Amino acid sequence: MNVNILISISVLLITVFFVLKALYQPKLFTGININLKPIAVGVEEKNKGYFHKKNELENKYLKKLTSFMEERKPYLDCELTLQKLAFQTDIPEKDLSILINHQLGKHFFDFVNEYRINEAKEVLKNPNEKDVTILEILYQVGFNSKSSFYTAFKKITNQTPVQYRKQHLSN
Repeated sequence: MNVNILISISVLLITVFFVLKALYQPKLFTGININLKPIAVGVEEKNKGYFHKKNELENKYLKKLTSFMEERKPYLDCELTLQKLAFQTDIPEKDLSILINHQLGKHFFDFVNEYRINEAKEVLKNPNEKDVTILEILYQVGFNSKSSFYTAFKKITNQTPVQYRKQHLSN
């Protein structure tokens, strides 16, 4: 019992000592050099070259991806996945995912569906293709379900495929 009281009084005295020291000599506790930079700033300055190289690499990957999508049209494959696209473009899967999500601000399937819908719009506008059914078009451009095609089409164009075709073929 006496030991507990002795320890409590000791802790109290030490605490009081530091509080009084802080009050009477604040320089002891505020002796921070104002010329020091925060760690994050120091790291950024140290790694400026790294970030510059990273941006260059992202831009290179972005050009490679967009040209690949436009020239080779991998989105026409209804079983296209992030892994397949990464393999085909020779871009590491993680980098491709980051590129699509952060640089382009889209999810992978939204990114792919945008290309598919643009392809479908070209077919729907073409007067020579007016006899092709919507179902044939959706399979032709890489979709494998009518509902996902209609949902994506309406999300991008604010119209159904039938409305879009009617509007562009009547002009």
